[in-house]
Amino acid sequence: MDKRTLLWMRVVVVNAAALMLFTGCARKQMQLTKSGFLSSYTDLQEDKEFDGMMVYRNPTVNIKERYSKVLIAPVKFKLDPTVTTHQLDAEHQIQLADYFHERLREGLTKNYEITDTPGADALLLRTAITDILPSKVYLNLHWSTTLIGGGIGGASLEAELVDSVTGEQIMAFVDVRKGKTFLQEPQHLIKNYKSGLTKWGHTKEVMGVWADVMAMNLNQLREKFIGRTAEAGTHTGAEL
Repeated sequence: MDKRTLLWMRVVVVNAAALMLFTGCARKQMQLTKSGFLSSYTDLQEDKEFDGMMVYRNPTVNIKERYSKVLIAPVKFKLDPTVTTHQLDAEHQIQLADYFHERLREGLTKNYEITDTPGADALLLRTAITDILPSKVYLNLHWSTTLIGGGIGGASLEAELVDSVTGEQIMAFVDVRKGKTFLQEPQHLIKNYKSGLTKWGHTKEVMGVWADVMAMNLNQLREKFIGRTAEAGTHTGAEL
């Protein structure tokens, strides 16, 4: 091995070590929260159908048959005021809350009526962002730092579906998630890269994932019931 090659390899190793140290200092380990927002945290279990979220399902309630409407409460932020990394001003808080609320509404309108009025056939969806991590834009400009997750932001969620009249907890969701590096989904390479170029881009991305996962699964429950009801009606009509 000649001296030039050896020198080049040393430079690469030193730069790699410095990069790992630099991005390591910029990382924050996010964890599942228990802020007190939910009416109960009992029996939460990891659920693959909900993309690994911690989920509770009330075993005594048949959601798909009892409920056809959803009342979506305003999104709350229950952030630890002592954590300086939150740095979320009122303007961006409103923007993120409105975005999450709208994504939930769009997803659930497929099979549920969105209502503002409590009722025996209506669920109340309560959501709270309980931790938040801003993206480090300066670390997301170059592919090398983005690749190892040095500047990736994210958020923690606590949410529940309760009976809009009785307040009985029907389902609960707890999750913590970071945004994607730009190579995690090659088909969305540009989109994932752009998420890291704004302070709350990854947080917004994570909210979109939560809205999609919750809406998709709740819609599937309702679709099964609607399909079965329609089939039963067809058979009854044929008998008559």
